[in-house]
Amino acid sequence: MDQSVIITGAGRGLGFSLVKQHIERGDRVYGYELDIPDTLTEYAEKHEKLHIYQCDVAKTESVVNATAEMLACEEKIDFLYNNAGIFRFEDRCSLLDTDIDASVIMIQVNAVGLLRMCKAVLPKLGKGSMVVNITSESGSIGDNYREVEYMYGMSKAAANMASMIFQKEVEKYGTRVICFHPGWLRSPMSGQYAVDSPYSVSTDESAANIVGYAVHPERIPEGVYFMEHTGKPLPW
Repeated sequence: MDQSVIITGAGRGLGFSLVKQHIERGDRVYGYELDIPDTLTEYAEKHEKLHIYQCDVAKTESVVNATAEMLACEEKIDFLYNNAGIFRFEDRCSLLDTDIDASVIMIQVNAVGLLRMCKAVLPKLGKGSMVVNITSESGSIGDNYREVEYMYGMSKAAANMASMIFQKEVEKYGTRVICFHPGWLRSPMSGQYAVDSPYSVSTDESAANIVGYAVHPERIPEGVYFMEHTGKPLPW
């Protein structure tokens, strides 16, 4: 399709699967990653439409530097996938045992990092642009069942709120913002238990579903801004 696509956290898991989905569509893909793995570099060597950049979404200067070349080359951004995120297994514990100072970085990455990217590319968003924010069902207050993982849930709830405020700002330009829970992914971030579970989902399957909605936003019911990769709406 030869559309412009930005994907953060592009080197692994769901991000890499999103990269492959859009490269197979023939799009121009800008992949951002904190630590660029060899697999992403090797994939880029085989696909001239994939451009990769080192980027730490927790730092404004890094985001500005990483997006500078893309902003100079593109008249419009068709798709922005805010996928970069972190999780701490150590936070699967009671509040008494939670290291709040150590885990607060998740808010910087998972929520504020999303805003840094949106701010950086805002001048290039316009009619038909899609901002796809990979949040999580753990950010749903209405569906919460957890007794642990305070900071992760807080970071995803904050990401959802940021997404809705941003939607209100950009809808007048014809830009749409949607939050996706990608499922319980079989990826390093989810751990071995998810990899072994029959209830988890592959990153390729999740990415295919998410891209399917992103490129066909008419499939998303009116008034729905937070949903599973399968299309099921989620409560805030």
